[in-house]
Order: sequence, then C-alpha cells, then structure tokens
Amino acid sequence: MVTQQNGQVVTVGGAEIEVASKGSGQPLVYLHGAFGYRGWHPFMDALAEDFTVYAPIQPGFADSAPGPEDIDELLDLTLYHFDLLDALGLEAPNVVGHFLGGMIAAEMASIRPDSIRKLVLAAPAGIWLDDEPGVDYFATPMEELRGILFADPNSDAAKSVLPEPADDLERGTQILERVRSLATVGKFLWPIPDKGLKKRMGRIKARTLVVVGDQDKVVPASYGNEFGSRIAGASVHTMSGTGHMMMLEQPGEFARAVKDFLQG
Repeated sequence: MVTQQNGQVVTVGGAEIEVASKGSGQPLVYLHGAFGYRGWHPFMDALAEDFTVYAPIQPGFADSAPGPEDIDELLDLTLYHFDLLDALGLEAPNVVGHFLGGMIAAEMASIRPDSIRKLVLAAPAGIWLDDEPGVDYFATPMEELRGILFADPNSDAAKSVLPEPADDLERGTQILERVRSLATVGKFLWPIPDKGLKKRMGRIKARTLVVVGDQDKVVPASYGNEFGSRIAGASVHTMSGTGHMMMLEQPGEFARAVKDFLQG
C-alpha cells in the first residue's frame, strides 16, 4: 500500500473532511465503496501518473464527518458531493466511483449532467435485478467477508483489507468499523439498492465506462450490461478473475482500463 501522498482537510457544510491527493494533470475524484476505503492503494498510484487523484473519505466512514445521521436521504448525499467538489475547487472533474461511490457518481451525473467530465462506475450499486440479487453482505458473518469480496480470499490484497485479527482488541476494532460502515451504506442501499437511479440514468451525458468483475458476488457482472444499456454510449469492461474489489486484486489492469478510457 502506498503511503506517500498529500493530505488536506476541507470544510463541507460545516464538517471537516479528509481528502488525500497525488499526481498532476486533469483532476480525478475517486469515491470509495463500503470496503477498502482506508489508505492509498496501488491503483491510485497508477492513476496519479497521469491525473491528479483526489480520494475523500465518504461521510460516515472512519472518523469522517458528517455521519449518516446528518444526511437524510440519497439526494442530500448527492448534493453533499457537489459541495465537496466546490470545496476542492474542481469544475467538471473525471469521477471514478466504486459500489456506493459509483451510485453517488451516477446520481451526480444524472442530476447535473455538466458536473462530470467522464464517468467510471466500478461494480456500481443503484439498481436491482430480481434474477441476480447478489450476496446479502449485510448478513454475511465477518469471517466469510473475504470470500464474497475477493475472487481469492487468501490473496495479499484480501488480507490487507480484512486481516486476521492479532488479538481481541484488533478483532473488536474490525467489528466496530464494519458496524459503522454498514450503518452508513445500509441507509442508502438497504433493503434493496434501487432508489430510482434507473429512471434518471437516461439524463447522464458524460461518457461512461462501467467496470465489473466476472466473479463479483456482491454486484454480479450482469449489472454491467444493465448499467451500460441505460446510459447512452456507455461501454462495459469485464475484468476476469476478479471479485467485488477488482481494483485491489488487479490494480494494473483496472488502472489501465480507466486511463485508456479517460485519455481516449
């Protein structure tokens, strides 16, 4: 995991938000999902070779503020992210969003089509397919999480996100973090993640790439085609041998796919 990057704190709606950044070139904002939100990962370093990458901590994760209790609904969460872009001084950046972050990015692009230059949705949440609902990770026991998030639960990438706790204190910390993240994500995705995005995706004007993992158990690969069919001109890239956390499992391929799209 790369640790050399710039850190700053910006104020959004009276709350202080941590934002890591690195690189030069066009701005790229990365909106993380429910897992792997801590630290600066290798795929970010690869993207920072060609872009200025901004990675804010989402509301309700880690020690970030505001918490989910301060944001009442998905519209509030989307507007919060417009305010975040303003606080960073960014006008129409590229946006890459994973899972919940992908749902937020798609909502932003649908509400204000001019707010995003190009859009990358990685295993995005926001729609529901009855035939392929995906694994209910809200109900998945802690010890089984690596198996649903990663194609290889014993890989270094999987163990870096969900390491075996060394003692009861570390185990308790992991449990508390999971409870906090699930409380945040659950407010916007539970019991099903369909909050009307499919009715708004037709408004998206930004060129869009949807990236899915062929072994994703949380957001099955079929969702890529569903998103792609609802966003005009969107393309879909399927990463072989990867699960929900494809950008951590194969950071090189993920970064190449994103850069090829954004620079194309």
